[in-house]
Amino acid sequence: MATAWKVRGVSARSAFRDAAGRTILTRWREMMSYRDGTLAGDDIEELHAMRVSSRRLRAAMDAFAGAFPEQSFRRNLRVVKRVTDTLGEARDLDVAVEHLRELAAGLDASDQPGVDGLIARYRADREAETAHIARLFADLEHDRFGPRFERWVTKHTGVDVAKLNPRPPA
Repeated sequence: MATAWKVRGVSARSAFRDAAGRTILTRWREMMSYRDGTLAGDDIEELHAMRVSSRRLRAAMDAFAGAFPEQSFRRNLRVVKRVTDTLGEARDLDVAVEHLRELAAGLDASDQPGVDGLIARYRADREAETAHIARLFADLEHDRFGPRFERWVTKHTGVDVAKLNPRPPA
């Protein structure tokens, strides 16, 4: 599983809004750091790490919801949930294919065609999910969601983004 990035500058004495901003922006950047690997599709662990990071981001947003205006918070959370859901569908297929490949190794030759057929179907479904993921990222880029999201968090928490973890890929 992907190791969570350390949230810099948060302690037991941190103000709620400051902790909210630092945590949410760090989780956002952590999640987006896996974008290129997820899009490339060469390593299923990249997608897995991105999905885990997206779930961390959602949990952080839920924990710090009180730092943000309700309407804009819901709108931004909906986008993050879309990311998690889209990645989840692809991840489920990756896990199923891996499980079936392991299962197939121990089957008799007579059972192999059925499992191979199912693997082929899941791989085709996974290719369709790859297209959904690419469209999701294209939509986020088109809408300039990342920069807007970071400005929104900064506006409501006052966090100095220069003191956070590195920026995600553009």
